[in-house]
Amino acid sequence: MYSGVRAYLDDHSAGYEGNEEFKEHMNSFKSILQEIADKEDERSKATLGKVRYKVKVRKSVIDHALAVAGAIYSFAKKSGNNDLRESVDFRKSDLMKLRDAVLEIELNSIKDKAVQNSAEIARYGITSDDLTAFLNEIDRYKNALGAKNTGSATMTGAIKTMVTLFKDADSLVDSIDRLMEKYKIADKDFYDGYKAARVVRDLGVRHNNGSLNSGGVKMTGGDNQPSSNLPVSAVTNGNES
Repeated sequence: MYSGVRAYLDDHSAGYEGNEEFKEHMNSFKSILQEIADKEDERSKATLGKVRYKVKVRKSVIDHALAVAGAIYSFAKKSGNNDLRESVDFRKSDLMKLRDAVLEIELNSIKDKAVQNSAEIARYGITSDDLTAFLNEIDRYKNALGAKNTGSATMTGAIKTMVTLFKDADSLVDSIDRLMEKYKIADKDFYDGYKAARVVRDLGVRHNNGSLNSGGVKMTGGDNQPSSNLPVSAVTNGNES
């Protein structure tokens, strides 16, 4: 709806030429839409690169962990240490399905066992350099988790700002609606065209305890927190969402 209103009023600016207050409303409206587009761009970029990096590091640290755990497993099996063998009995799928916090615990457990049995597992191909590489990968993984959390905080802040901006945009559209009433008498074609652009296209609206603004945008989640379901196309490039 926002882009439709903006595009129509931009294309028909002659209709409100001379109405200074109307023009000020339009300038404020376009400024807010640009802020929304900027914040959406910030939100979308906040975690994308960090998440991709974390996924890459996660795969790498798991590969290192399996190599080290395999050597410990073989040593424990040969020496008859069943408890140690069972504690490192991992397949790749076992580690891949773990949540980040749980995986970090398991990685540290493998690391501790590797350090304790470093002399023994050297006979199974895990040299001091291999062990050092594994420890470095664990540190890299921890750092990647921290970076992702920082990105999430940035994204949350952007969403909260966007919620306020949408409310401001709604308020301006409401005022423009009132100013348009004059043109119902003075310029019926201009008025009717505006009303057509003003129609809300309520496509795919979700109803899960959230509220919607006049653009059909989900503004809050079930716990009354800002939702990430905010539109890009609704405010950019002048295209209808």
